[in-house]
Amino acid sequence: MRRSRIAIAVFVMALSRSLFAQELLAPLPIRDQFLLNNGFFFFAPEDAAVIGADESRLIVTAADSNTFAKSAWISHSLAGQTGRATATAELANSRFHGEGPLFLADGETHRLELSMRHGFGNQLELGLTVPVSTIGGGWSDRLIEMTHHALGIGNADRQSLRQNSETVYIDSGSVHYLRDRSAGYALGDIALTGKYELKGLEGEKVNMALTGAVELPTGNARTLDGSGSVDGGVQLIVSRDLSSARVHASIGIVRLGGDRPLGTQAQIVVTNTIAAARMINDRTSATLQLTLSECPFRHLGLAELRRRSNQLSAGIQRQIGRSIVVYAAFIENVLNYENSADAGFAWGLAKRF
Repeated sequence: MRRSRIAIAVFVMALSRSLFAQELLAPLPIRDQFLLNNGFFFFAPEDAAVIGADESRLIVTAADSNTFAKSAWISHSLAGQTGRATATAELANSRFHGEGPLFLADGETHRLELSMRHGFGNQLELGLTVPVSTIGGGWSDRLIEMTHHALGIGNADRQSLRQNSETVYIDSGSVHYLRDRSAGYALGDIALTGKYELKGLEGEKVNMALTGAVELPTGNARTLDGSGSVDGGVQLIVSRDLSSARVHASIGIVRLGGDRPLGTQAQIVVTNTIAAARMINDRTSATLQLTLSECPFRHLGLAELRRRSNQLSAGIQRQIGRSIVVYAAFIENVLNYENSADAGFAWGLAKRF
């Protein structure tokens, strides 16, 4: 009897370590961080494996992201200026009138998401995600400018505008949008999610799953907290074990409804993520991932927003106790700099029940 109890205890401990190893080697749940995209639906990267039957998981994610992006004509007009002006005063200048589609996104996004997932059987997982966010001037402009200066990579004319202020401006001919003050924290678009693991197609070290989501227009499109339309999408995820590491690849197709305040029409957007996570010790892992996404504003005639955005995230995940995994990550844009967040920091936790 004693030997049986010891064997059961050893089995449970081994199973617990296996479950946590899978969670520690999952991608970082960081969605697109571009300020203008805050109200649109985007998939957050995840592992292909579903959670266990009758198991629940609470996921809390938070991110602060700084964006400074603009049209080429605005960059040209700001070049060489001395002193710091308010963006609204600059945009009121006659040199910006009649110059075709223009945009400026200068501000900091603070986004918190609460997600609850539950497993049904051994292949299905359903969930609900509730976002709360705000956009404002933030606090990080000075830090970013100092970092750029130290690295000798330039500040893209950040020094021409007032630090830690917010301006969101779009003038596409058919729509004119301007805001220069925060609306405070507000509820975003709530998402209903599902994931079905394709066990019949899996191998010994490979997991595959289809995920789907429908996002309801519970947020305010005027304040960039929602899109004002029903959004949704499907995504294929493949995860593969490599000894003490795990790699992930996904391709998602998102159908976005029209956003009337920002002038976008209903459209299809493709997004991809590739991620790799490796164990550092039995309770800690390191993760690096790259997310590539089409921009919802690519049809407004703005050259900078026609390209794909490239968001790089690097972070550490850590097991705490027997049921919690926490993570912290740094976010940076690469290759294309006018259609994604300049820099950001994300953190969160996942707790099993």
